[in-house]
Amino acid sequence: MIFKELKNRLWFNIFIRLAAVFAAFVLVLCLSDVALLIRFFSLKEKKELKEQIYAVSRLDLDDANTVIKALSDINEKYNFDVEIYNTSGRILYTTHGSQMMDYFSLKNDKFVMAHEEMTAVKSEQLSDGIVFETAVRRFDKQEFLLCTKQLDNGLTAEVRVQKQLISNSAAVANEFIAIVSVICFLVSVIWVLLLSRQISKPISEMNETTRDMARLNFKRKLKINRSDEIGQLAASVNELSASLDTALTDLKATNEKLKSDIELERQLDVMRRGFVANVSHELKTPIAIISGYAEGLKLNINAESREEYCNTIIDESRRMNKLVLSILELSRYESGQIPLNIESFDVSQLCDDMISRIFKAKKITAENLIPKGTFISADPLQTEQVLKAYLENAAAHTPENGTVKTECKTENGIIRISVFNSGSHIDEKDMPQIWQSFYRGDTSHKRDSSRFGLGLSIVSAIMKLHGHKCGVYNTEDGVCFWFEADSGEK
Repeated sequence: MIFKELKNRLWFNIFIRLAAVFAAFVLVLCLSDVALLIRFFSLKEKKELKEQIYAVSRLDLDDANTVIKALSDINEKYNFDVEIYNTSGRILYTTHGSQMMDYFSLKNDKFVMAHEEMTAVKSEQLSDGIVFETAVRRFDKQEFLLCTKQLDNGLTAEVRVQKQLISNSAAVANEFIAIVSVICFLVSVIWVLLLSRQISKPISEMNETTRDMARLNFKRKLKINRSDEIGQLAASVNELSASLDTALTDLKATNEKLKSDIELERQLDVMRRGFVANVSHELKTPIAIISGYAEGLKLNINAESREEYCNTIIDESRRMNKLVLSILELSRYESGQIPLNIESFDVSQLCDDMISRIFKAKKITAENLIPKGTFISADPLQTEQVLKAYLENAAAHTPENGTVKTECKTENGIIRISVFNSGSHIDEKDMPQIWQSFYRGDTSHKRDSSRFGLGLSIVSAIMKLHGHKCGVYNTEDGVCFWFEADSGEK
């Protein structure tokens, strides 16, 4: 299970492949040493034997000191035994046993040493008179590699080395190379492990980042601390993430706006249908009345009835005219065709005038609690229209002996003017709809010559023109409508 999981890791695959390469290299090196190192050492020794036999052949054998020194150097440097002997086998010079005998002492017959004969196993004759032999010494059966050459005056020079020394040197070299190879392999394994983790780490981070991007999470960013291709790729991933984040944010905003526009269009369509239905309803009755009474006049009714019919036609015509004017006024406010004439005026005085006109003949207690000298900055005529709509609405919904009050409060340079009336509450679900055209809070559409359900729609349009808010809320014993205006205090 763990191995299967590791097989899917980039660093593990890099590590296995590089480690396999190093292992193969070490294995090839060790096998090469075992198979070829002894042969290599033998060829090298043969080359050295050949070079030294040439050096011996160039010596002046009459100069004993020079010969002894040269042979001693060869023995010490190459561990070769050197003998120079005549045709009868008598040794003139030798390095065997560390005994150096010069030519003259042997000539005086003080001591005689004979050349040791060996049994040749293999022989190779070269073109320049050099003979290579593999020979076995008789008394201890040791193998030697011999190199001989005929010198002047019938003398023979022989340079030899024990083959066991070559094998020992090769074995030591093999052991050393094996140990060094194992150590290098272990070090290389650790290095490959660290290198593979270093190479795969940024790629793994990019993989996690792109997975987050696939899940539409663009918060994670890659740390860029290198300038090679991987660093450039990380920078490209960050740029792609930022671009996708921006594009997705814009797309979400566009979708939300589209949803809002669709919902607004749907609401406008509903309002348009309702508006047409309400206008049709408001016009249908007076048109029917006018048509009926006009037909009655054609029947030559008596003078008393004729006057009543004419008055009815005039009243219904005036009512229709008022409705059309109200619709046109609302349309002008909503389209912004009516310019604002902003000035500072006393809203308390305006409230006093409006209350005296609207509640003059009504059995309702109406009072203005706005302090004298409360100035607001707004269009006076349109503010009068707002107050008129609020106060007429209050007069229509306040029971006899009820109360209507106008108040105000100031906060951060904004004055909120409230119109309270006692009576029944407005249903919470109806509050957003009372600002719509022709909405009158009941479904019976009872005829009223002065009210069409357009007053609060006009208020909402006027406040939008001023850039301020308006609203309504229920109190403990009634309803309170309000609107805001800039303070007109200097």
